[in-house]
Amino acid sequence: MKLTRKWLLIMTAGLGILLIVYSLVRHFFDIGLSDRAEKYMMDGVIIAALGLFMYNRKLARDEKQAKEAAEAAEAARQAEPEQDLSEEDETLPHWERYKKTTAAEDGSSGEED
Repeated sequence: MKLTRKWLLIMTAGLGILLIVYSLVRHFFDIGLSDRAEKYMMDGVIIAALGLFMYNRKLARDEKQAKEAAEAAEAARQAEPEQDLSEEDETLPHWERYKKTTAAEDGSSGEED
C-alpha cells in the first residue's frame, strides 16, 4: 500500500493527539512513564513527525514535477503543426492518408508489396 498525502496528514495529527492525551493523563491522573522513558517517547514522536513531514514534502514535489511534465507534454502536442493535405489526399480515407504521409517520410513509394 502506497502512502498518500492524506494518510500522512492523519498520522501526523495522530502523533499530535498522542502527545496531548499523554500530557493530559499525566497531569490529571498522575500516571506516566519514567523520566527516561518519557524523554525517549517524546523524542521518538517528534522524530517520526519530522520524518512524515519530510516524506510529505517529497510527495508534493513529485506531484508538482509530474504535473509540470504533463503540462509541457500537452503544450508540445498543441504546438505541433498539423499536416497540410493536398487536394488529392483529402479524398482518400484517413488510413490511406496516414500510409502515404509515413511512406513519404520514410522515403519509400507508399505502396506495399
